[in-house]
Parts: sequence; C-alpha cells; structure tokens
Amino acid sequence: MAGYSVTSSIFLRDFYSKNRQLSVKSNRENATEKELSTADSLAMKKAIRALEDFDYGDGSDDDTDAENIKFYKTLKAFADTYNYTLDSSSSSSSSSIKSLSKKMKNFAEKYEEELGELGITFSEKGYMSISASAIDNISEYTYGQRFSSSSSTKSDFLSDLNDVTKKIYRRIDTYL
Repeated sequence: MAGYSVTSSIFLRDFYSKNRQLSVKSNRENATEKELSTADSLAMKKAIRALEDFDYGDGSDDDTDAENIKFYKTLKAFADTYNYTLDSSSSSSSSSIKSLSKKMKNFAEKYEEELGELGITFSEKGYMSISASAIDNISEYTYGQRFSSSSSTKSDFLSDLNDVTKKIYRRIDTYL
C-alpha cells in the first residue's frame, strides 16, 4: 500500500459507513479481498455523490473558512477513497477487476490537465493527491463547475469513475 497516504477523518469514515473499520489503513491488512472491494466500491459511489451534491455556492467571494475546510476535507476523503479503491482493485485476484483498476490508472492521463488545474494530481502509479493550497487558490465555485451534478460544464471524470466503480461492485460476487 505504498504510494499514497490517508488522513483519517469523519468524512472518510462517513463514506465507508457500515465498513467504517476499513477506512483505517491498519485495519485493511487483515480484511479479505472481497471485503475490501465491497467496502471500497460502495465508499467510492458515496464519495462521488458527495462531490456531485456539494453546495459549491454561486461564485461570490463570501465563502467562510468553515465552508472551505469542509470542502477540502470532503475532497481529501474523496481522494483517499479513490486511492483505496485503486489499491484494492489493482491487487485483486480477479483479472476483470484488475483490468478496471487499469482504467482508473488511465484517468491520470485522461484527466491530468483538467484536474491539475484544480490542484488534483496523480502519481506514476495512478494514486490521487490534493494540493493543500488548492482550496486557498481556487474557489469552490470553480470545483462546482467540474463536479456538480447540476453544472452545464461538468467534467466526465466523475461519470467515468462512477461507471468503473459500478463495474467493480458488480464483479465482486462473480469473481471473488
């Protein structure tokens, strides 16, 4: 599980809800492949929904520090969930799930420029990271234009990620 770090937060634990113990890296070592894939794909779906439904505001500069912190923690928990999902699917014994992890890794190249403008980058291995200064330098409204489900300029990134996540979840019982 090298290549990324995870910050445990209430937002991450919320994404993992019923599988809350698997939001902690040390608890994942003894979990089965099926438990990890199930928990990660369900958490990823929840994280995608959280970004799509977040209240990004109207573009005015009246965002409070508390709103900015909440958004940053939501975005960081999304990245942590993404990395857990990529990690568990990459190490899967199912060739079908492993091939879906390759699609996730391809997101790094496909969305690198678009997400890079938002302070979201990918490592060589495909793990996602969020620049700590991204929230200070980029308005929530700008993120909303890319992630909100109601945006007319919405990125295909969350939609593509949601499709891959659904496929991983559907293959768990079949292959694991």
